[in-house]
Parts: sequence; structure tokens; C-alpha cells
Amino acid sequence: MEIVQASKTDLKQVHPYTERALTEGTLGYFKGGEEKAKAMMEKVLSSNGKLLVVKESGQLAGWILYGTQNDSMTDLQSGFIYELYTLKVYRKKGYAKRLMEACIQDLNAQGLQEIRLAVYQGNEAMELYHQLGFSETRIVMSKKISG
Repeated sequence: MEIVQASKTDLKQVHPYTERALTEGTLGYFKGGEEKAKAMMEKVLSSNGKLLVVKESGQLAGWILYGTQNDSMTDLQSGFIYELYTLKVYRKKGYAKRLMEACIQDLNAQGLQEIRLAVYQGNEAMELYHQLGFSETRIVMSKKISG
């Protein structure tokens, strides 16, 4: 198992899975399609975002997409994890945790004091995030209306 910064070849291998990653990560809320998912990733990468991939025997097993954001309330810069995904056949091997640790180490080396992420209630990754010291700081609520 190795974790490396994604090459152009790696990115081409990731792209076919981005829609699935967003759909699973949002518990089915994402309905944007493959092109929108790809465009969202490209936007992060074009704004100094990073994509780390984990490989097993040279094969793509998962990735983490992250970068930095300025907080509109405090004007402080923080790290932000946009996407964490492990292909189903590689789950339960600790790869997601290793990707998170590599990301945290990189953002810490950049001198950032906080890392944020957004996760849907019920997403299994919440357990991992708690194990790594993340805690809830905001709650977004919604209400269905007929409008």
C-alpha cells in the first residue's frame, strides 16, 4: 500500500468514480451526474487543492481531495477536506484513515490551525472522523416544503 500525490494518469483513473463517491458520500443527495462531479473536483484542484491516492499493488484503492478555504466569518484560513473515498473492494483495510492522516500531516506542515469537512448525518465515515479528533461545530438543518 502506498499513498502518493495523484499524477495525471491517477486523476484519469479517479474521474470515473467521482459521481459514485459524491452520491455515496451525500447518502444519495448528489444528483449532478458524472460531468458535474468531475468539474467539482477540477475546480478544487485548480484552486491549489491536492489529490492524494492510495494504491494497492499499483491499483487505485481510494483518494482524498483537500485544500484550503478562508472562513467568511473569521477571515482565517483553514484546511478543508472535500472528498474521501475508498473503492468498495478495498474498504475495511485502514486506507481511509491513512489518507486522512497524510492529509492532516500535509495541512499541519502548511501551518494551518484547523481542518474542516462537511459530512451528511448517517455517513459511516463520521466514526473515523471522530476517531481522528474531528467534532461537530455547525449543524445545517433542512425542511422539505411543497413550493
